[in-house]
Amino acid sequence: MAVEGKVAKILGNREIVINRGRNDGVRPGMTFEVFAPEGEEVWDPDTGETLGTVEDVKAKAEVTEVKERLAVARLLGAESPFGAAGIGEMQENLQRMFGQMFGEGVQVQGFGTTGSGDEPDLESILGGPLDDLSKVQVGDAAREIQRR
Repeated sequence: MAVEGKVAKILGNREIVINRGRNDGVRPGMTFEVFAPEGEEVWDPDTGETLGTVEDVKAKAEVTEVKERLAVARLLGAESPFGAAGIGEMQENLQRMFGQMFGEGVQVQGFGTTGSGDEPDLESILGGPLDDLSKVQVGDAAREIQRR
């Protein structure tokens, strides 16, 4: 059975602490995938009904140190260690998506900033600064990737 836990702490920019350790069967060299615990809802484009949720893996991490109740893991192979896409790329994708939804006049400004001029920006439309939901965060789920 795969070990499951959560990200308990972010260490530096390439390491995380998982709230499972030796007592739970964690060993150095184990690989975990990290994903948002609630998953992403998927809607049927024909009926508009929800089909359920899918997990969006944010990162993979290899355990480098194990203690009784926790494990330290190094994030693997991500260009941006705490996000699948950089902020610039994410902003471009959001601009394209929200342009289609709300019209080409809507401008996605920088994350954490407000728009200037008369053009509405995404953050003012949604009521506040945006968080980069693709980055690894405390509370994200972590599950061992079992080798076959």
